[in-house]
Amino acid sequence: MYKLFYKPDDAYTADFIPFWKDGKFRLFYLKDWRNAEVYGEGVAWFQITTDDFVSYEELGEMIPRGTKEEQDCWIFTGSVFESADGKYHIFYTGHNGHFIPKGLPLEGVMHAVSDDLESWTKIPEDTFFANTEKYEMHDFRDPFVYLDEQTGRYNMLLVSRKKDSGYTAGFTALYSSDDLKTWRDDGEFFAPGLYHTHECPDFFKMGDWWYLIYSEYSDKSITRYVMRKDWDGPWIIPDDDAFDGRPYYAAKSYSDGEKRYLFGWVATKHEQSDDMGWQWGGNLAVHEIFQRPDGTLGCRMPQTIDAVWNASKTLNNTITLKNDGGKDEKLAFSEVGSAYRVDATINFDPKARHFGIQLGQDFAGKCGYKYEFTPCERSVKFNSITSSIYTKDVTRPIELEKTTSVDISLIVENDICILYINNDIALTSRMYNIRGNDVSFFVTGGSATVENVRLCNY
Repeated sequence: MYKLFYKPDDAYTADFIPFWKDGKFRLFYLKDWRNAEVYGEGVAWFQITTDDFVSYEELGEMIPRGTKEEQDCWIFTGSVFESADGKYHIFYTGHNGHFIPKGLPLEGVMHAVSDDLESWTKIPEDTFFANTEKYEMHDFRDPFVYLDEQTGRYNMLLVSRKKDSGYTAGFTALYSSDDLKTWRDDGEFFAPGLYHTHECPDFFKMGDWWYLIYSEYSDKSITRYVMRKDWDGPWIIPDDDAFDGRPYYAAKSYSDGEKRYLFGWVATKHEQSDDMGWQWGGNLAVHEIFQRPDGTLGCRMPQTIDAVWNASKTLNNTITLKNDGGKDEKLAFSEVGSAYRVDATINFDPKARHFGIQLGQDFAGKCGYKYEFTPCERSVKFNSITSSIYTKDVTRPIELEKTTSVDISLIVENDICILYINNDIALTSRMYNIRGNDVSFFVTGGSATVENVRLCNY
């Protein structure tokens, strides 16, 4: 069971579509049973609500799947929007692989309406498709609708690909409408020519900046963002344009009027094995995103999740690590349980080549996992202690040359872990081969000291 990383008991979650109303988040999501023989083909939209990201109320199915003869046999991502007349709208992706042999589009944009956010009526006649003279027929999905305050029209951002333009032809397309029924192609919104597609677009303003969030569907599969000061451009790609690593995907944001949160899923792995590839979907994970002084965005633990932990053990002594050539490691806590949090300040020698925290560890057997800071590579990585290849893509850039310490908060629940660094950077992953219950710190080359070490449980 998961408390902090929601998933239904009988399935997995994918692509959350957040909406805030009446003091709580309404989180629509794609429910994936991964069992067509029992549950049928395709995924559908379900809804949960929460006001603290710790407890969730399940409201059940919102938009049911269509048949194999209908466009929405699979119901993929979209957005929830409230129009001026108080009506709620969902624009979503209708996906049907059975249509490809018939020469019909794999994907189309579809429409449903509601008066209460819980009872939804599909409007099939509003379905529309990609302009096949300009764009690829089968990549046309993930509509995000917002009111354009400059023009008074409704805008829709969409996943699209330029026709016959190679692997990196993906871009974010812009459509507009006066009535939320008929949509006009307004061309490119963001087209860097870098990725296969830009999934799950999300567009918002924070302070003086506008932000576009998208998920890179290519070899890395990472949620990224771009920013601009003016309404109509140009886009700026930050040096670090990601929110998390490879296992955290398809994240979209929403504000409660005070803070903005990012809702993504932590991918599972095939056969629940560290050595297998990442799967589509998994468990919900929520970050708070905030604006740094230069306008770039950082990630930190939501306050409600921060408050759920109870202090259980604090180390009064400083852990001293030193090794000029090999590796020095020292045990901090044993028998930490399946859900815990560790906070610490790591002071490191600029000459230290690697340092960090080890978890899920059988200290005597030297197995487990590690978050490893590598100053010379300007990165923090998550990996197995005994293997350097199974999660080689779980990494984040971090500037360490201007400091000699990092503050960390590690949260673990069952096989999911998140490391928050300096209340600014997040790195999430999975652990399927946990053989121990110890936590330790280590350094390779140089030295480090670890202070303010605290273990918490809930």
